[in-house]
Amino acid sequence: MPSDPTYPLVQLALDFPTLDQALRMAEIGARVGVDILEAGTPLIVAEGARAILGLAEAFPSFPILADYKTMDSGGKNVLLTQKQKGHYMTVCANAADETVRAAVKEGRATGIKVVVDTIGVKDPIARSLACASWGVDWIYLHYAADQWRRDPSRDGTQWLEGVLEVVPVPVGIGTFGPADACKAASMGAQLVAIGHPLFDLPDFEAALRDYVVQVKSAYRPRPSR
Repeated sequence: MPSDPTYPLVQLALDFPTLDQALRMAEIGARVGVDILEAGTPLIVAEGARAILGLAEAFPSFPILADYKTMDSGGKNVLLTQKQKGHYMTVCANAADETVRAAVKEGRATGIKVVVDTIGVKDPIARSLACASWGVDWIYLHYAADQWRRDPSRDGTQWLEGVLEVVPVPVGIGTFGPADACKAASMGAQLVAIGHPLFDLPDFEAALRDYVVQVKSAYRPRPSR
């Protein structure tokens, strides 16, 4: 991410089964003002780590996040991210403490930033505080897509205020559209991520452009700790 970022950053989650699809959507994202390109979990599963390199080479001015959702071998995935010219990697907050710490250790050695993803965590506030104390670079609040499909009345903002109050590191959040993204930005979230369901709209480019404009206009800095 930029060394002096203008918050909130907008991360485009490229959750596609092929690199070609991801590159086409990334081009749209670059045109409309997103800040970070994410090699999504489905993309890495389908295409392997080459998807990270493919995005990095096609968009050399953009930070690339590798969304492995790492549950073991945290340090190895940091090194893999470096090898594939990525900049950020994710480790699950639900992973063993040792896995998170291993990722942080290699992150400090390599310069790769470690993002902790709270997907499935029962107490995101407590776990975020613990991970922040070990030196992770970002916390990423994640209300899963499967959870949202079952109960769309909830989203990641349910934990945002509590996490912002206790961690000193930047906090990002996965979103499902402009409504929860703008709410998160107005509460002080420093990053919002979006992919589906915007990808499914008839005019994705217009929808994404509108999303970026709305979110950046809604942003208010997080309260001082």
